[in-house]
Amino acid sequence: MRLTTLLSTAAFHLTNCISSATRRLILASLLSMPLLAHGEETPVDSILAIVNDDIILTSEFVRERDTMLAQNQPGLPKADELDEMIVERLIIRSIQLQEAARRNIRIDDSNLQRAIEDMARNNNMSLTQLRQSVSSQGLDFLQFREDLRKDLLVSTLTRREIESNLFVSDAEVEELLSTGSSANGEYRYNLEHILVKLPQQADAQQDAAALQVAQSLASRARDDESFVSLVRSERGNGTDIEGGNLGTRALSDMPELFAQQMDGLQQGDVTEPLRSVAGYHILKLISRTTISQATPSTVRARHILVSTRAGRSNTEAQQRIREVQQQLNDGADFADVATAFSDDTTSALDGGNLGWFGPGEMVAEFEQVAFSTPVNRVSQPFKTAFGWHIVEVLEQKRDQNPQGELKTKAREQLRQQKAEDKYQSWLSTLRDNAYVELRGFAKKYQ
Repeated sequence: MRLTTLLSTAAFHLTNCISSATRRLILASLLSMPLLAHGEETPVDSILAIVNDDIILTSEFVRERDTMLAQNQPGLPKADELDEMIVERLIIRSIQLQEAARRNIRIDDSNLQRAIEDMARNNNMSLTQLRQSVSSQGLDFLQFREDLRKDLLVSTLTRREIESNLFVSDAEVEELLSTGSSANGEYRYNLEHILVKLPQQADAQQDAAALQVAQSLASRARDDESFVSLVRSERGNGTDIEGGNLGTRALSDMPELFAQQMDGLQQGDVTEPLRSVAGYHILKLISRTTISQATPSTVRARHILVSTRAGRSNTEAQQRIREVQQQLNDGADFADVATAFSDDTTSALDGGNLGWFGPGEMVAEFEQVAFSTPVNRVSQPFKTAFGWHIVEVLEQKRDQNPQGELKTKAREQLRQQKAEDKYQSWLSTLRDNAYVELRGFAKKYQ
């Protein structure tokens, strides 16, 4: 896992009360933070800027720029515009750290250690593995700790500033609902995802190879090959790849790169490979719903599985599931057929019963069918990575207060808008009240 991912995970836990848009601004800063490698020599330095009582060195600018260029982030400005953006970013960061010190905000060693332990745990690593991950990327762990401490300081400062006096009235919620522009019509997208990973400083040959793999996977996905089997087969070929179901998300809960793809995407569509700092992403839209459609919150169902494993071909499995379907159509009892024919031996012992389950507990294709099939209805045969299924939905539970949920969503939407406005205003005020003197090439940005 890339180090920038580890850092952004840690910072998220301190910023989870801020709007998603605001978090993106904070995390964007983390994703491009520079870190010194083992044995890296600090060049002979000059002062690039004086910011209140702090100074910014030219070497800091060089590290920041080199990191951003190496990550090849999409949408970066070119040449002089990029340099100006980096200078301003370093100024804002310096001001924020000084403001944190002025407010006596500290991240002591015990809190920093807990953050590192949380980081390791959330990424399924031990502390030793985390250290090895840092070292494997040529980075000094002590420098890593101090950079993390600074980011946690900025995150804590931002959280305190944004949360204070942030209030949404009932009248504002009612007004937003009456206009019809609230979360009432906001779509929720159930997505599957594959990432073909690239190293941070991938060369043109590595990039081209990863793109070719991603294009092949996207083509196979359009031919209805499941994402699970695609990831498994490509790992077998030695590709650094990960994938799975992302669950159901609103646009505001997605990375901007993903959100941009949702307009016009239809159920079952697969995107072209999308380049990010981490590599090439592929998305598949499983379903798209709105809150007002009142989808079930949980479902109780039973199923029959005809597996495509253990030497049985897809054609043979498909033929067998059709025979099972015919028996059900002829009036056979679902439980009896499941016990006799289902390859899911655990549920077959209980007539195919799966009990109650909610979103994210089943593979995406199965969940989409189970949550869209009416109660006491049997689905058509459908395929997942495990084989061919037939599902019978026995019960569903829905939110008993959908209007209350709409109000909650509208309130959160307003809160996010206010938080974003407050964050931008706060940054502008900090910048306007700071003494900043630019030197060297940066003087032209004064």
